[in-house]
Order: sequence, then structure tokens, then C-alpha cells
Amino acid sequence: MFLEDPKGKIVAEHDDEVPNKIYNAKIVYKCITPGDYKIICTCHPKSDNAKLKLNGKYTVTVAKSTKAEIDAMPKYQGPPEHEAMLGKPAPEIAGDFSINGKALKLSDLKGKVVLVDFWAVWCGPCIATFPHLRDWLQQYQKDGLEIVGVTSYFKNFGFDKNTGKLFEVDEDTPLTPAKERDMVKEFAGHHQLAHELLLIPNESWKKAGKDYHIPGIPTVVLIDRTGNVRMIRVGSDLENAGDLEEGIRRLLAEK
Repeated sequence: MFLEDPKGKIVAEHDDEVPNKIYNAKIVYKCITPGDYKIICTCHPKSDNAKLKLNGKYTVTVAKSTKAEIDAMPKYQGPPEHEAMLGKPAPEIAGDFSINGKALKLSDLKGKVVLVDFWAVWCGPCIATFPHLRDWLQQYQKDGLEIVGVTSYFKNFGFDKNTGKLFEVDEDTPLTPAKERDMVKEFAGHHQLAHELLLIPNESWKKAGKDYHIPGIPTVVLIDRTGNVRMIRVGSDLENAGDLEEGIRRLLAEK
């Protein structure tokens, strides 16, 4: 779930906390700018423990927060494992299909500054980062930046290029790998994504989740020219975007 301010900017987000497998997301936010705010809820239709339907019953409750609630809300900084990865070689990622590029392994890009974006077509916050990714590619690719969007085969969604919307496919006829590749191509074209998109098998996706300690998506990893991890950010808020762009500039300046 994430919150947009009256100008359409994402100002807060929160993923599910799952005590006893009860799926609840909660945002506490102090609205400073007057106007209409938009609450956007997204949901993956399947998990390891249950099948969740996008058209199921959900309840959204809006209430006035107390000062204590606002003060108690910590800013999410990512798991402590991320700090332990800094300065160490980035774990290998290998895919079996690439859009807008030729590299099928992360190590193929050694010598470049690489931004790895773990994402999925069904992830609203991931889509919210697309304007930043488009801008950074246009501005910094000439200086040695490569952006690689890493995703997997989820089999659950088709894409209507005429409406620009996803739709659920029949559970009995999930997407084949070939059809999923075509779907991602059309999705990328609709969103004008020119950076490389790497599709990796499900087992590789799970392995990457463990290797990079991914708590949710989007998770973005900045890697220097020598192949070492230098920054990890989780989520689509503007502070993360500012940190990442500053990191891109700093790594490009390193020789």
C-alpha cells in the first residue's frame, strides 16, 4: 500500500506485516500539503502459503493519527544484512532472456556502474520508480551507467497494450515463458523503458532474494565498476531516489 500526495508524488508506503498470516499494511503519515491524497493498494495474487485474489474482499480504514503514532513510526532503512554487503562483491545474477540489452549475467557488466532494480509488472511502487529510471539512463548512460531491471516469470498476468492495464490470466492456463516474455516486452514499450530488463527463472529469483536479502520490491542495488555493492535501497520514496542519484554520480566519478 502506498500514499500519493495531491501532486501525485509517493510520500509513504508500507508492505504487509504478517503475524499469524494476517495480511495488513498500515501507513501513518502527517499530511502537510492540503488537498486530496490517494491511497493505492496492490497485491500479488499468490504467495507461498495461500492464493490471494486481486478481486477479493479488502477493507481500507482511514483514521486520524495521534502525535504519538506519528512520532513512533520509524523510517524503514532496510534489513541490517544490507550494511554487511557494502563493499563486497555483488552476488551473481543469471537470466535466460533479455530485453533492451545483451547481458545475461550481472558479471558481464563489470567495468560499468550498474544499478540493479528488482521489480515486477504487478508492483505499483516499482512502476512509480520508472520516471527516475528513464531520467537516469538518459542522463548518465553516456558516462558509464547501466541499469538492469531484474524480474521473473510469475505466470499470472497478461497485459493489454491498448488500455495499458494488466489482467489476471486463468489459473488453469498460466502464461508460458514465451508469452510472459512477450507480455514484458509490451509492458516495457508502454512505459517507455529503454534500460535492460533481465528475466530470470523462478529458482534464480528466490536465490537472488536470499543473496541480496530482499524484503520487498522495488529493491535497488548500486554496484561499482569493480563489481562491489555500494548502496542498497528498498522502496520508491523520493528520499531513496535522491540517495541513489547521488550514489550514481559519486560512483561514475570514481576512476
